[in-house]
Amino acid sequence: MQDVTLFGETRCHKTRYYQKALEERGVLYELAEVDKDDSAAQRLVDLTGSAGKFPTFLIKERKIRNPSPRELDKALARAGLYDPGVIHDDKAQRFIRHMAPSDAFVSYRWQGDRMILSHIEIAPALRGSGIGAGFAAEVFDLLTPQPQEIRLTCPFLRRVAHSRADWRQRFNLEETDHG
Repeated sequence: MQDVTLFGETRCHKTRYYQKALEERGVLYELAEVDKDDSAAQRLVDLTGSAGKFPTFLIKERKIRNPSPRELDKALARAGLYDPGVIHDDKAQRFIRHMAPSDAFVSYRWQGDRMILSHIEIAPALRGSGIGAGFAAEVFDLLTPQPQEIRLTCPFLRRVAHSRADWRQRFNLEETDHG
């Protein structure tokens, strides 16, 4: 049994859309064709209460119906099945990495034309594992070529930035300033 089951009908354009999305992401899945397979229809009834509620995903025992591409990426990433990379949510002013048990993020705010990275959040269970430093490095690599001035006010981010000379220079950190 696959970690991802897509309940739907191949004549349904949304089912075909989700099949293409999964294939583009390299995610293996089971297509449970509810119009052609009575057991697939019954599984969908057991999951949703109706054989007509498709397309519906079952991703590692988590049900999700008609997700947006962003919601699908998040569900697959949290299940450890796909890595969409660092997501920049400019509306929320965050850089996000979807992961279990909860998403990691770096918050920022604008001070004129200057971006201020003010906080990093990692699930408490993952602290001390190196995941926070790795995520910070991904964000730094994403931001390094950007033209605006960037300041780090978060002590953890400042410590990570001190690990490389190019980051110290990019984020205007003094050699002896360890946050």
